[in-house]
Order: sequence, then C-alpha cells, then structure tokens
Amino acid sequence: MSISSSSSPSPSRLSHKLRGKLTGLALATAVAAPLLTVTGATTASATAPTVASIALSQVGNGCSPYYGCNHPSAWCSDFARWVWGQAGAEGTGTLTAAAISFNTYGSQNGTFHSTPEVGDAVLYDSDGSLSDGEAQHVNLVVAVSADGRRIKTVGGNESGGVRNHDWFDWRTNSSPVGAGRALRFIGPKGIADSPSPAQEAAPVSAVGDLTGDGKPDVLARSGTGDKTLWIYPGLGNGHLGTRIDNGGWSTMERVSGVGDVTGDGRSDVTAVEKSTGKLWVYPGQSNGHLGARVDNGGGWGDIRIAGSRDLTGDGRGDLLAVEEETGKLWVYPGQSNGHFGARIDAGSNWDSMSTVGGAGDLNGDGKGDVVAVEEAGGKLFFYPGLGNGQLGSRVEAGTGWGVMSSVSGAGDYTGDGKADLVARENDGHLWIYPGLGNGQFGARVDNGGGWNFTG
Repeated sequence: MSISSSSSPSPSRLSHKLRGKLTGLALATAVAAPLLTVTGATTASATAPTVASIALSQVGNGCSPYYGCNHPSAWCSDFARWVWGQAGAEGTGTLTAAAISFNTYGSQNGTFHSTPEVGDAVLYDSDGSLSDGEAQHVNLVVAVSADGRRIKTVGGNESGGVRNHDWFDWRTNSSPVGAGRALRFIGPKGIADSPSPAQEAAPVSAVGDLTGDGKPDVLARSGTGDKTLWIYPGLGNGHLGTRIDNGGWSTMERVSGVGDVTGDGRSDVTAVEKSTGKLWVYPGQSNGHLGARVDNGGGWGDIRIAGSRDLTGDGRGDLLAVEEETGKLWVYPGQSNGHFGARIDAGSNWDSMSTVGGAGDLNGDGKGDVVAVEEAGGKLFFYPGLGNGQLGSRVEAGTGWGVMSSVSGAGDYTGDGKADLVARENDGHLWIYPGLGNGQFGARVDNGGGWNFTG
C-alpha cells in the first residue's frame, strides 16, 4: 500500500505571482555569484543527472544558501541558477532573480527543448504565455518518464522552501505547482544531455488477504504487453506463493492495496485510470481475483495515493494522499460502499518523502500506522496512527532506505503475529522486513530479484 503524485493549489502558493512579475529589467542589479560553495561542486563536464542530484540534496532548505535571501518572497530563480552554477553550467552569470531570465538564456544559448530532459529549467505562467516577458515560477526537472509525458521537479520558494514534486503530466496539468502551466523547458549550456529515460518501476504494494487464507498478499504489475496485474499469495513465512493472473491493467496506474472499503469484510484494491484521472475501487473476492469496480470520480491524475488498512479506527480501509502543492498528507476515510468520506489533514512537509505507505499495526497498540522514506537522507520513519486519522510523533526506524522504490505494509507476512513491511529496491530485489512490535524491524527475508515491474 505505498504511495508512489497533487490536487488544487494552496493559497500559500500565491507568492509565485509576486515572483513572476519581477522582470529581468527590474532585477538587473541582482547579485550574480552565489554566496555559498557546496562541497563537491562539479565542473562543466558533469551530466544532467548531476543537476538533479544537487537539486535533490537541497530539499528542505530555505532561501539563505542561494544568493543570501535578497528576494525572500521570490527566490525560485535564485535557487535554479544556483544549482546550475554548482553543476558547472556555462553562462549562468546572465541569469537574474527573475524567472523569465531563463527564457532569455535559452534563446541566447540555443538550449530550448521541446520535451523535458533531466536538468532542464521549467517555466510556468498562469496566462499560458511567456510573450509578455513574465513568468511566475521556475523549477528544475529531476526525472522524466519513459514516454516524456510526466516529470518530477525540485524548486525553490515552494511552500516556503526547496521542495520536490512527484510525477505529474506536464501536458495536461493546468497548475502542477500552483503557478500555471509548464510552458517551456530550457537546458543548461555545457551540461551533457541526460540519456533516454528508463521507465519508472511501478510500486509493488502490500495488500490484505485477497486469497481467503487469512494471510496478507502482494500486488505487482507486468511492465510490458497488457501489463498484467498479479496477486502473490503470502505464505506466512516471509515468502510468497504462486502468482494469480488478474488480466491486463495497461490503462491504469498507481495500483495499491487498501483495507476493506466496500463493507464485505475483504480487502480491496485502488487504481487511477490514466485517460480520465478517475479513482476506482476493485473489491477483493477472497479467491485472488477482483470484482466489479466502483467509480470514485476524476481529479486523481496527479495525486500521490496509497491505501491503508485503517487509520480512523472504524475498521474500514482508508486512503492516503500527498498534496504536492502544500506538502500536506490527507487521509480519506473509507465508507463501506466503495467510496471515501471528507478528508482529514494529517500533517505537513510530506512532499519531502520519496515514498509514503500505509502499514498495519507496527507498534502493537491496535491502530494502523504509516511509514515513509525521507528523500534527502534515506531514513525510514514510522508514524504511529492515533486511530482518528491523525499521526503521532515519528520515530526513526532505520537508515539506508533511499535505495527502496516501494515500501508498504498490510499485516503479518512472517507468521509471528506482528505486522511487517514489504520493500522493493531500485534494482528489483524484494524484501520482507519482520516487525518487532515496537516500530522497529528485524532481519529481512529475501524474496529474490526481478520485481521491477514497470507501470
């Protein structure tokens, strides 16, 4: 049940408008050299992934490292040009604190891209045009999907700091960061272009019992052809049995296990339809297959979601959603009819997490919990559920989890009565981490490689 991307813009993001109206002429006197040097700054021989790496390493910072907070309410351009400079891009001295200066840079250096590449600057504006010499925001591309439609970004002055945004479709999302559409991609001169993007691995999701044997199972999807959805039965010993074919799911994305939201006592599955952005709930049938789906409406195309067995204490499955515009985590309570109720605010700064997942009861208090991996440091955190849709103070549960592309839990996979975690490494290795009943984990169980199914 792991979150692998955003909803309506928050009013707090309106500072983009102030930033965008600062034209290059008005800010011609802006400081042209960074006040801070990062250890390990690279030369112009660096490749585009270097830009992404530097940008990601800054997530969580405020404006002070980037030209000294000369424009504390409008520093997105300061951040982007600073990152390019650290990576060794040429000609960054011509960039100013105005986002539109990146458009001039691209024109002067011939670095406009018709489709996004890692390391590119992205210009946004709500009027749909840059011809008026204004741009409301600029941030940097840190990942591109295999089809070029979706990107991940990192930007300054987003919710008051440096923030990362998970996958969104730049062609269809009207305001992915609260500052209008993505209008132009500009590459840094002197930085080698990124290689063709590899397709992102689809999350492997823990799910409750879908086979009727009382043991939690795992969902995974093929990366080719019709993208078959497979259910892997848990064996109760940390391993998984022979998979069950659930047909082609090529039209769906963000498939996740969830608790019982249909009221039949069985775990269910959620998925988002690519073409419509609709969220569907698929009822589990206790035979490894799924029943007739329930329509939960559109608007879910760019929201990071994951299922949870129960975070509100009513015995029904709930849905987790990270709002990239504000960094808030929302809990959508399941209603026993395949739909979800009014969302509950469960905290801020969740956009700094690379993966967020629902889990079973990890600390033995009878309430469902949440786990998350911090993108900047790779730490795993355990968030105890309070049984009302809120979460308690987080507890560090390990380091080195930055190599994991999917983390979730749905109960006891090892047969010891304690809830466990399912985690998949970037290289496709799948592990079961036995819970110790105190928010910590024991020696992991190897479930082999080849789990990098793509979505």
